[in-house]
Amino acid sequence: MKAVRFHETGGPEVLRYEDADQPVPGAGEVRIQVAGSAYNPADGGIRGGFLPIPVTLPHVPGYDVSGTIDALGDGVDGLTVGENIVGFIPMNADGSAAQYVVAPADALVKAPTRIPLADAAGLPSVGLTASQALFEAGELEAGQRVLINGAGGPVGGYAVQLA
Repeated sequence: MKAVRFHETGGPEVLRYEDADQPVPGAGEVRIQVAGSAYNPADGGIRGGFLPIPVTLPHVPGYDVSGTIDALGDGVDGLTVGENIVGFIPMNADGSAAQYVVAPADALVKAPTRIPLADAAGLPSVGLTASQALFEAGELEAGQRVLINGAGGPVGGYAVQLA
């Protein structure tokens, strides 16, 4: 398969488009044929070596993914081969800037049907960030009011919808 990887930390020039082994799902994991991969600021920090998230080199960036389940590991229930999903891959694992990626089954949900599958890769981390900010950190409850600074950005836009 083809993948974007880096073999050393640094700027964008360390990224390489190259052949890589197709991953095999382990217990509790699925393999996804990637339709879309989102690149977020943390990806740049990991690649640059200044975000303290340990990765094994060479590393495939992209922790947001959308695609179609292509294979199931042992013990996976509730997901099926051929199902379209979106998910947030653990940041220390190889990511979705590849034709295929393996992810924990519990990190995935069914993809929305109202937007193109490739575009759905932009949903997981911004939606999760908005949800965590409002309901975990902010302890927002029904009936409360909230001011959302930056409501025009990706996270803020989701925060408005969730609030």
